[in-house]
Amino acid sequence: MAKTFDRVADIYDATRKYPEDIMDTILNALEKVLQREGRILDAGVGTGRFAQPLQLRGYEVVGIDVSPRMLAKAVGKGTQDLIKGDVCFLPFKDESFRVTLSVHVMHLISAWRCALGEIGRVTTDGLVSVAFAKEESAAEDLRNLYDKACKEAGFELRHPGLRERELTEILAPDFSDTITVHEHLVDAQELIDEYQDKAFSNQWDVPDDIHEQAMTVLKEQYEGVEDIIGKERISLIRWKADKLRQFLPSGISSEDSR
Repeated sequence: MAKTFDRVADIYDATRKYPEDIMDTILNALEKVLQREGRILDAGVGTGRFAQPLQLRGYEVVGIDVSPRMLAKAVGKGTQDLIKGDVCFLPFKDESFRVTLSVHVMHLISAWRCALGEIGRVTTDGLVSVAFAKEESAAEDLRNLYDKACKEAGFELRHPGLRERELTEILAPDFSDTITVHEHLVDAQELIDEYQDKAFSNQWDVPDDIHEQAMTVLKEQYEGVEDIIGKERISLIRWKADKLRQFLPSGISSEDSR
């Protein structure tokens, strides 16, 4: 079962947006590995932040997501060919797509092995992911302080699944390269407000009392602090589909997955 982003659909784009030049850099890198011939599946399409610009660039992209509110946001932005569904039970026949795109998805899915197997089943060429890794910075210190405060209060933050970049430690990628290192100013008080609103998925299970204790620590530590530096490494990773099929239960067929 995947976590659904219904609860943060209204603020998702605002809290995960990248400057136009960074998005162009990412999309240009994707163009080098995505082929225009054949369909692309965006597994966990969300608000369409990758599917929609790729569609505008001429790619045939089909998006699937479990969150109706996120899909509604995608529709509002003009994203086409959207389906409500679960990545663990893809409603497509075998080899329906040339490539599957997965961005910020696998860490939300406890049954990530099942999801990978399904992606392998419906894809001929492979899985492509844009992976984001926060690097040491003042902004990361703030994030780590929240995590530490929760842990000291008795709750350890974790995601149910595995980040795409963490998957490389289990399943060797066929290609991995840094697209860019995004160093930028972060408004510390805006970031604290986002934490207060539980804008990030690893916060959703934090008990309210522990959350408030952690927020008190953050607000005391960063009182009066304005802009801080954030740093993030953005990479492109690719796995061949046959590697993913090892996670598919034996005996499954197209009819089984209808």
